[in-house]
Order: sequence, then C-alpha cells, then structure tokens
Amino acid sequence: MKYFLILFLFISCDSKKEPLPNITQGEMFSMATKADPNMKIVIGTMQKAAVTCSDYKIACKTGYLVRIKNMEIKVLYYLNQDKALESAKRLRAYVSKNWVFDDVRGEPILERLVVKYMDAKPAF
Repeated sequence: MKYFLILFLFISCDSKKEPLPNITQGEMFSMATKADPNMKIVIGTMQKAAVTCSDYKIACKTGYLVRIKNMEIKVLYYLNQDKALESAKRLRAYVSKNWVFDDVRGEPILERLVVKYMDAKPAF
C-alpha cells in the first residue's frame, strides 16, 4: 500500500507545464495602444505586403509593420507558442507567448516598450 501511494504521487507529478493561453490580435493591439495611443499599423500595397511571413524561416500566420513612438517594429503573429519561441530565437528577437517582435533589439526605447507593455522577453 505504501509503494502504491508513492507510485501514485510520482505519476501525478507530471513535469509538463500547461502552456499559457495565446494572446489574440485584439488583445495585442490593445496593449500596444496603451504604450502609444498614436500607434499606427502600416499597410502595404496589393503588390507588396508591409511584412511577408514567407520571408521568415519559420513562417508566421500574419505579419504587421507597426509604427510606434515614431519607430517601426515588425510584429509577427503565430498560432503556436513553440513556433513563436523558435522563430524569436532564430531572429534573436523578443517574444510574448505567440507573438514575436523583430527589429527591436538594439533600440532601447523599443526594448523597454515591448518588455513593459507587451510582456515580452528576449529570446537570445
């Protein structure tokens, strides 16, 4: 009986972490407008998108070029948090759950902004 109890405790203590829920597009843009109410999303033309997901080694679902604090950030939306983290590591970018912030590294204002308002972490 004692061994059964120990075995039960061992099996029930699974080391897998439950993934955190993804951030929706609406939630992310709400967070961005708190950082800068004058934030703008740059939209490309029919011939050339502002951000093309297929240009990335790990293709995103949707890419946005966001002008915030008069600077531009490429914001990549992924359906899967693991893919987002993998992409952020390759790009040496910042990641927040299923979002990647490219072209932020080396820009102190943008680095502070994505860490403070988007809850992003460096993936490098």
